[in-house]
Amino acid sequence: MKKITLFYRLYAAMLFFISGIAFGQVGINTTDPKGILDINSTTLGVVYPNVNLIATDDPSPVVNPQGGAIVVGTVVYNTNSTDTNPLTDVNPGIYVWDGGKWIIHFKKRQSELFNQTSLLRTEANFAGGWQNVPGLGITDARTFTARYSGLYRIEVKSNFGAGRTSRNNSIFVSMASGQFRFLFGANPARTFETQAFSAHSSFINSGTYFNAISKETYQTYYVTLVAGTTYPFSLSFDAYNAPGFIGNGSTVPNASVNLVNENFNSPYTVVQNHTPDGDCPTNGWVVSTAANQCISCVGNTLNINSNVGTNNCSQNATALISFTPSANTVDINFDYRFNQNASFYDSFRVYLHDGTAQVGGNLVNRVNGNANTSHSSSRAVTPGRTYTLRFEYINTNNGNYASVDNVRISEISPGDVGRGYVGNDVDCQIEFTYIGE
Repeated sequence: MKKITLFYRLYAAMLFFISGIAFGQVGINTTDPKGILDINSTTLGVVYPNVNLIATDDPSPVVNPQGGAIVVGTVVYNTNSTDTNPLTDVNPGIYVWDGGKWIIHFKKRQSELFNQTSLLRTEANFAGGWQNVPGLGITDARTFTARYSGLYRIEVKSNFGAGRTSRNNSIFVSMASGQFRFLFGANPARTFETQAFSAHSSFINSGTYFNAISKETYQTYYVTLVAGTTYPFSLSFDAYNAPGFIGNGSTVPNASVNLVNENFNSPYTVVQNHTPDGDCPTNGWVVSTAANQCISCVGNTLNINSNVGTNNCSQNATALISFTPSANTVDINFDYRFNQNASFYDSFRVYLHDGTAQVGGNLVNRVNGNANTSHSSSRAVTPGRTYTLRFEYINTNNGNYASVDNVRISEISPGDVGRGYVGNDVDCQIEFTYIGE
């Protein structure tokens, strides 16, 4: 009985072996293999032999156990990285031997980004014609080496802003322009133009410049490159002549630039701190043609009236004119008239304020005595900080009046403020990306 049982077991094993040879299919975790090898798992993967390849054109250290060359289709997982030759370097990943070289089994990738390294102030009519973009210019000798042969995308991102306008009254807008030049390898120069706007408004803080407003421009080029070849490239800028900007966009000698130039004859909104009093002829400081003009005043003035002889009017108002300097000294000029009612001690005071405290002493401080004159002085300031020139008039009742005109606040501006900017908030960039064969 044992012999019979053993016979059937051997017979079954032989049938299974013969079936495997006949059909040549192996299934792991499956009884119904769909190919020569069918592996079924929802949690496990296939682990290829891990090797340290030397180069794509070198089969070692992989060998054929039967001797001779390794077989076409041999698959390994490479764990090595090399950086000796872009044509044959290897990186970690799955490789297949095609009979002459290892072919990586994931998409070829190469992407390199080059950045501008510092701000460029443009100069219209530059003597050399083209100004190098720092970090990307001809003098920087930048190069790109293609790792693969095939199509590459080159993206050039530029950034340009205009300088300060030459006019500073009412609303003034001007445009500056120029062109970038991109050189790559032996290809012809590629140029593209760009523009940017600057403005000045006398209706914002009694005079505000808007400049260095960046405009980004993108250009995309496609080139076919050869693996292992090194290509030089550069980016430069040519600023056009810029009418409407200080120095037409070029460096000029230092000059006086008005931060505020107000004669109150254009529409003007009074900014003031005051408590309204219906018994007064003016609601604090107002802009109008006053009956009691200062001696140099023409047309509208900034004025306040307490209606002398009216005991019920109380004026306590301070008009504010704002400005933001870019230099460390400003010159302040204005015309004014103050008429005091000596019996009731109304007062007129002018001073500079930085938003926290008064800066320096009073520019004008009239308590006793009338005045119909002009004021001129200088004050030390901090560049970039906003200041207010304040005109304060106070009376308890039965006061007189004050008027102000021709307010001009100026600074000695550096001679390069009309020049434009390449790379300010955002730098220029050049990016190379491999697309495919």
